[in-house]
Amino acid sequence: MLKILGVILSWVNPFFLISKAITYFRIRKFNNLFGNDSSKNLHVIYNVYETPSLATIFPKPKLRVQRSRCSGGTHLTTVNSTATSRAIAHLVYGFAKSVGRSPKIASDVECDDRMDISFISIGGSTNCKSVDLLENASNKFLDFRNSAIVDKESGKEFIRAGSDPGFDHGFIIKIKPHGNEKRTWICCAGFAEWATSGAAWYLAHRWKEIYKWAKKSEFALIIKTKKGSDESTILLHKFLRD
Repeated sequence: MLKILGVILSWVNPFFLISKAITYFRIRKFNNLFGNDSSKNLHVIYNVYETPSLATIFPKPKLRVQRSRCSGGTHLTTVNSTATSRAIAHLVYGFAKSVGRSPKIASDVECDDRMDISFISIGGSTNCKSVDLLENASNKFLDFRNSAIVDKESGKEFIRAGSDPGFDHGFIIKIKPHGNEKRTWICCAGFAEWATSGAAWYLAHRWKEIYKWAKKSEFALIIKTKKGSDESTILLHKFLRD
C-alpha cells in the first residue's frame, strides 16, 4: 500500500498542490472579509438616475433617497453615471481575477425592499441600499453630513468636500446589519465621481490588505482619489469593530 501511495504521490506535481493550497486560503480570506454569501449570492447594487422624460421607470423612490437627474436625451430608459460604470467594472474584474467569481449586478430599485441579502452598494444618498446601510443601527462608523464625512455617533468631522483640491474623498463601510447579522452590507461612496469609483477600486484591488487587519470584523475606511485616476486611491483613516 505504501509503495502504491508513493507512486501516486510521485505523479502529483508539487507546484500544482502548492497552487491549490494558495487558492484555497485566498478564497477563505475573501469569504471571511466579504461574508458567507460571497461565494454565489453577493450583489453589486448600482443607483438608477432619473431620466429626462416625464415618465418614470421605477416606483417612486424613498423620500430620503436623492435621485440625480440626467441631462440631455429624451428617450432614455435607464441612466447610470460613468463613476457607477467604472465601479462595477472594478469589482467584477477584481473579484474574478482574485477568486474566479463575479458578483450579481442589480439596480437599487430592484433591491429596494430586499433587506435579507448581502451587497456592495455604489454611491451614497443616491442609492437606496446605501441609505439602508448608513441608517442601520450597526453602522457606528461614518455618514455624510453638511458636505462632510463625519463620525456617525459623535458628529466629529473628518473630511470636508473640496478641502483638498485635485482630490475626491469617500469611504468604504462594511457592517453586519442589525436584524440580518448573517448578511454582509458594504458601501462604496464619496464626494464627486472619482471618490466613488476610487473606493470600489480600492475594495476590489486592496481587499487582501484590508483583510490583514480587519479579518471578519466590521470596518470603515476613508479614502482619497486623485481626480481622473481610480488607481491613485489611498487610505487616510481606518476604523474597526470586533
